[in-house]
Amino acid sequence: MNRDFGTRQMERGTKRYFIGIALLAVLITLFAAPRVQQAFRRRHPPRNYSDAVIRDRPLHTLAGHSRRVNRAVFSPDGTRIASAGGDGDATVKIWNSQTAELLFTLKGHDRGVYNLAFSPDGKKLASAGHDHTVRLWDAATGTTLHTIAGLEIHVMGVAFSPDGNRLATGDGDGVRVWDVETGREVLTLQGEQQGAASVAFSPDGRRLAAGRSDWTVKIWDTTSGQELLTFKGHNREVWCVAFSPDGKRIASASLDHSAKVWDPETGREIVTFTGHVEKVESVAFSPDGKRVASSGSDDTVKVWDANNAREFLTFRRQAVPAFSPDGKRLLSSGLDQKVNIWNLAD
Repeated sequence: MNRDFGTRQMERGTKRYFIGIALLAVLITLFAAPRVQQAFRRRHPPRNYSDAVIRDRPLHTLAGHSRRVNRAVFSPDGTRIASAGGDGDATVKIWNSQTAELLFTLKGHDRGVYNLAFSPDGKKLASAGHDHTVRLWDAATGTTLHTIAGLEIHVMGVAFSPDGNRLATGDGDGVRVWDVETGREVLTLQGEQQGAASVAFSPDGRRLAAGRSDWTVKIWDTTSGQELLTFKGHNREVWCVAFSPDGKRIASASLDHSAKVWDPETGREIVTFTGHVEKVESVAFSPDGKRVASSGSDDTVKVWDANNAREFLTFRRQAVPAFSPDGKRLLSSGLDQKVNIWNLAD
């Protein structure tokens, strides 16, 4: 009897043991599988490119930063490129876009530089830093013109107004607009209480858009500061926004793995780009408005048809795209401490 009782106890204990092992395996699968799948997708991107061409050889490579490059942009005339070094580098470098020659290096930020913008006339350059400052530079000499300091959080977005007189910035506290000559804040935006990772003026300067941490895109009137529209459709933070050259569309990039194009008059979603397998962090229109470039943490830059979302170019191991003013070249930067210039004319 005691032996039968002991046997039953052992059998029950064995069952509990194997049930416990099975439950543990289920929990490990639930928590580990997404990361394993994500790592696999990064190493083996899905072949959903349709007729997209994959590019691996850039026209030129700009090497000189000691850490990842957070951003690179063309000057308005296309003759120069400015690049922003991340934490551990904290410099801005100016290059000749035709010869890839380094012209000079701007030093002043204490931490990494997150974003850059040339003024419309190309004479000034704004840099937004993790050191809670925005710096305005003379783009020809590298001289510091103004420093906007005392911000409570690092600045991620920066954009000049089309007339070059104002500068919009986006940070964890929201959006601010500054006078370029004095460095003073000049506009209060209504309803702005959320962090903003990106800002963009409309081509006519009458509207200001921001990609926000509450998963929306918001637009304000730049004269009154009145809130005009809020676009809802993303399922995660909106990391980047860009107006089309004619001002009739807005593109947005989100951490929900998608980019979208919207009608800025109505807030209607026009098209969605869904080829990235991880967070989408940057988006840009081509100068003719016919293409959209996007990049994400899946380490690819993709170029799409802006009207039908057809993907026709993919650049692997690249990030943060920017078109040249003539639309014939594309910049990508980030992962290997370099900036690559790609030929789009083929």
